[in-house]
Amino acid sequence: MHQECEAIVQSIIHIRTRWELSQPDSIPQHTKIRPKDVPGTLLNIALLNLGSSDPSLRSAAYNLLCALTCTFNLKIEGQLLETSGLCIPANNTLFIVSISKTLAANEPHLTLEFLEECISGFSKSSIELKHLCLEYMTPWLLNLVRFCKHNDDAKRQRVTAILDKLITMTINEKQMYPSIQAKIWGSLGQITDLLDVVLDSFIKTSATGGLGSIKAEVMADTAVALASGNVKLVSSKVIIRMCKIIDKTCLSPTPTLEQHLMWDDIAILARYMLMLSFNNSLDVATHLPYLFHVVTLLVATGPLSLRASTHGLVINIIHSLCTCSQLNFSEETKQVLRLSLTEFSLPKFYLLFGISKVKSAAVIAFRSSYRDRSFSPGSYERETFALSSLETVTEALLEIMEACMRDIPGCKWLDQWTELAQRFAFQYNPSLQPRALVVFGCISKRVTHGQIKQIIRILSKGLESCLKGPDNYNSQVLIEATVIALTKLQPLLNKDSPMHKALFWVAVAVLQLDEVNLYSAGTALLEQNLHTLDSLRVFNDKSPEEVFMEIRKPLEWHCKQMDHFVGLNFNSNFNFALVGHLLKGYRHPSPNTVARTIRILHTLLALVGKHLNCDKFEVNTQSVAYLAALLTVSEEVRSRCSLKHRKSLLLSEVTMENVPMDTYSVHHSDPCCRTLRESQPWTSPKVSERYLVAHYSSVGQISPRTRKSMSLDMGQPSQANTKKLLGTRKSFDHLISDNKAPKRPDMESGITTPPKMRRVAENDYEIESTQRISHHTLRKVSVSESNVLLDEEVLTDPKIQALLLTVLATLVKNTTDDFDQRILYEFLAEASVVFPRVFPVVHNLLDSKINTLLSLCQDPNLLNPIHGIVQSVVYHEESPPLYQPSYLQSFGFNGLWRFAGPFSKQTQIPDYAELIVKFLDALIDTYLPGIDEETSEECLRTPTSPYPPPGQSQLSITANLNLSNSMTSLATSQHSPGIDKENVELSPTTGHCNSGRTRHGSASQVQKQRSAGSFKRPSIKKIV
Repeated sequence: MHQECEAIVQSIIHIRTRWELSQPDSIPQHTKIRPKDVPGTLLNIALLNLGSSDPSLRSAAYNLLCALTCTFNLKIEGQLLETSGLCIPANNTLFIVSISKTLAANEPHLTLEFLEECISGFSKSSIELKHLCLEYMTPWLLNLVRFCKHNDDAKRQRVTAILDKLITMTINEKQMYPSIQAKIWGSLGQITDLLDVVLDSFIKTSATGGLGSIKAEVMADTAVALASGNVKLVSSKVIIRMCKIIDKTCLSPTPTLEQHLMWDDIAILARYMLMLSFNNSLDVATHLPYLFHVVTLLVATGPLSLRASTHGLVINIIHSLCTCSQLNFSEETKQVLRLSLTEFSLPKFYLLFGISKVKSAAVIAFRSSYRDRSFSPGSYERETFALSSLETVTEALLEIMEACMRDIPGCKWLDQWTELAQRFAFQYNPSLQPRALVVFGCISKRVTHGQIKQIIRILSKGLESCLKGPDNYNSQVLIEATVIALTKLQPLLNKDSPMHKALFWVAVAVLQLDEVNLYSAGTALLEQNLHTLDSLRVFNDKSPEEVFMEIRKPLEWHCKQMDHFVGLNFNSNFNFALVGHLLKGYRHPSPNTVARTIRILHTLLALVGKHLNCDKFEVNTQSVAYLAALLTVSEEVRSRCSLKHRKSLLLSEVTMENVPMDTYSVHHSDPCCRTLRESQPWTSPKVSERYLVAHYSSVGQISPRTRKSMSLDMGQPSQANTKKLLGTRKSFDHLISDNKAPKRPDMESGITTPPKMRRVAENDYEIESTQRISHHTLRKVSVSESNVLLDEEVLTDPKIQALLLTVLATLVKNTTDDFDQRILYEFLAEASVVFPRVFPVVHNLLDSKINTLLSLCQDPNLLNPIHGIVQSVVYHEESPPLYQPSYLQSFGFNGLWRFAGPFSKQTQIPDYAELIVKFLDALIDTYLPGIDEETSEECLRTPTSPYPPPGQSQLSITANLNLSNSMTSLATSQHSPGIDKENVELSPTTGHCNSGRTRHGSASQVQKQRSAGSFKRPSIKKIV
């Protein structure tokens, strides 16, 4: 070896290193040409240069092509002959394409090498040659499927690599974009066996870029070109993939769909579906059930652009139904579709789809910039999506489907959609199961006891989940979904099913959870329950109390515990217990729920008198609870239930020289001397201003400081003021212009219009309307003058009297409306005269608010009845009351005032859930025994495939929901029973809850109350 060899090697390495460092990074590295690549490489060179503008180059390229055919024995069938001096025109594209087609058909083994060379040289060519390249490479694309069927993974990977290069070329070559779409992807879309591989590459590329990226949007756009060659096949492949990916989320469920690992794939496919939905590229005639299924699972999900995309998908689907040549609809159906297009473009539906803040959904849906904030998952404000919104969207879609099905004999769309919804409704998936339950309830046309049993099991499971911790939002959504499903499915049950009556108690249990959203769902179930049972003529011979208490007997042990927890005893008085649950609805933040509460009270008022064949406004022991609850919201109730002493009550001469205002105490030890021949009422709200000035000059003029002398703890007022308050009056008859209750302007204008309800007539037992009308006309009509709400001759039971007063006091305690307060204080003032022995029961409820009003209020119409209450209490203070505030506790109504108040600030579900779980288990064991849930599920299955026909391989869902798991029982004694002690503090309500998801203070927490008669003792501190 030469002695300087080491130095030579080091010098060579040094020179090479310096050369490499001197080269720019952008210099492309050419791939090495292998021997087997030579034919394909040279073939592309020859075909490409045949289109050159240089005649000599065209001739050389032709001779190269001839040499290739001879050297590699290419089967060209004698079309070529090497010749010198051959004149080849520049416009020889057809010749080049014909040669390429022949070689592609005869020499398919050259496909991979030829296409790779075409793609690699594409970017370096001129625009003219790029167009030529697309023309002659297209015939070779059909050969790719040959290599996919091979067991050779290397060749399959090369096919995938070629597709990836074609995708990259599509993204980068903006000038050639339309031609590439038409030539490359339009051709590949016709190759059935290659579509799965192509879609895999599309989705992989889109996922690499991310939702909203240029890559993702180009791929979604390219899917349209892919479908142009075979609409049915491509649309089926895309929809099958979407359905299967959504199915797979059940195997590893997450709280929300956006948190799932497969969310990117779902969102990307949703964009593909939007692009394909125009001009019926989704083949709506075949896939409508699957499209509606996907829409209901994705509505109002994801970032803003995706929500707009879902809305656009629905619009395009309806548009495709209108323009589809495969479907021949009647003019009536077309009108429904056109109206639906208009309806879905209204702001109401923008709100339902979570895009209420955008002006144009189409603009937002196609805002595809990579840096667009509308696609960024962390940058958008997610609008709250209520299940009631999904209910509205589903019913709108159902209306469209049913209208179309009427013109298609033997159509199975609805059966397929129902099966898809049922599949998700009965398997655990927090992100999708609640939606599927709502959809299943809305679209089902038949139901079995087994399915009802499964839904109740899911409800029980959701309640058990709430026991595990405070973060129970998903559990509450699941509970709400089950209640909505039961609401929709109840009318479909057989008319003899005991579940009709049992579901009433399920609704009551939901109301007792004291949650804003669940309360709304509970009232909907209760309203549907009453409507269904009334349609079945259940209340024609029995009162609601008899009907529901009879079905409750086997469950009494559990129901008593639930009653005890909330402090409302159905056994003691069914009607007032139910009213106690419904009064909370007046405090609900949703106007729809408030309106529904009013409708339910009106319905119950009509039902309690139905079996008695009497007018519904007739005051009796059963109707009085509902009449009292409706006083402030129904002008008809106020006009039909008069005040007994409004015209006739007189106040005789009263000697009040030595009566201080602090004698507003039932237990005052030194009553003053009085002469009172008749009880003093309040003045009418219609009293003239002149009369008020003459007799109550101090009421409207004194300052707040002076008026405090009327307060309960301000010491001795002046003798003059006392005389003005309790002065002698003659008759009020000449001052009262109207003997009816005051009217609120524009009262009840449409607020109680009931929503469209599911009729039991769908189950083939519709009630003849003529019979119901004739039955109604037989009822007696009560006369307003003789129909008195506070009638001691009708309401003889002190328990009913106490409950009635508590309802009125609870209403006035929780209202801030001046008109409502006037009405309630008028009735309370009369009650203080009619029921003086029972009136002390509500002293603690009234004293704080009366103190405040006496101190601050300047409205004489409101102060007059309050003064009447004060006078009545003062007058009856000599005799100690027979009934103390703790009287309600003696018969199980200690929670009436509390539960009927505002919603709790802290969730009650963990404390109360165990009781309801045990109740639901007992209900199932009693009324749904031995019903196999899985067997009953099969009876709704249809012979149709769960996915479109082209997708023969179905995803097998193995994640089964164990709905019967029960948690360790907790002792009942661990629950706070909510028993009022003798001293319970009642603080005035100052506001309502602001949000549907806000949790409020516990209604079961026992608060300390002042001792009985506290609003009468000056030594006790006043709570304001």
